[in-house]
Amino acid sequence: MEAKTPINKTLYRSYRGELSKLTFNSKPIINDLSKLATANVNDAETILKAIEDHLRFSVPNLKLPAFYLLDSIVKNVGGMYMDLLYGRLERIFVDVWKTVDAEVRAKMERTLRTWRDGFDGGPKNLFPEFVLRKIEEDVAKLKARATGNVAVVPVAEGGVDILDNLTSMQSYAKKRAQEERKQSIEQATSARAGAYDAANGSNGRPLHPPKRQRTPDRAQ
Repeated sequence: MEAKTPINKTLYRSYRGELSKLTFNSKPIINDLSKLATANVNDAETILKAIEDHLRFSVPNLKLPAFYLLDSIVKNVGGMYMDLLYGRLERIFVDVWKTVDAEVRAKMERTLRTWRDGFDGGPKNLFPEFVLRKIEEDVAKLKARATGNVAVVPVAEGGVDILDNLTSMQSYAKKRAQEERKQSIEQATSARAGAYDAANGSNGRPLHPPKRQRTPDRAQ
């Protein structure tokens, strides 16, 4: 098991302190915090931990500015931050989305689309398609649950990548494993039955003679 990256406690406290200044969507503050993230890329885990905790514990009206900071780091810093976000982006996005109002949710969803489609000539496909697709599916399910409708997730432009079907692939693998296990049990049962017949049979004759066939009654 891979050892967890240790947190730089001094940097964590310092960055959390700076995050407390982000009480509105301030581009200068977001730029300064992004620069700090760049300067401390070797402690990317600590920076992300500070942002995650800020998003988790701050009141709803302070979450969007911190979410925009995360977006700035994704688009302007990248590198190690992207590698660390692959496995946690879905949880971060959905946890924030569930706690904010409809207006903030719409802004978050617009940002999500820029991670795939680019923004103002910026890079496209910042995250693997299956990462973005999973977030969209989770959001669609939450919306459907709230309205009582069936969740419908639009297919990304250009078709569906094989990674989009990760859940289906996992379900298929589970079903296949169950079928193989069932087949193995049936083969083992058949083998035991054969061994029993061989041990108790005589000259290849069946243990139980076949039932006598009943002939139809003849008309008198």
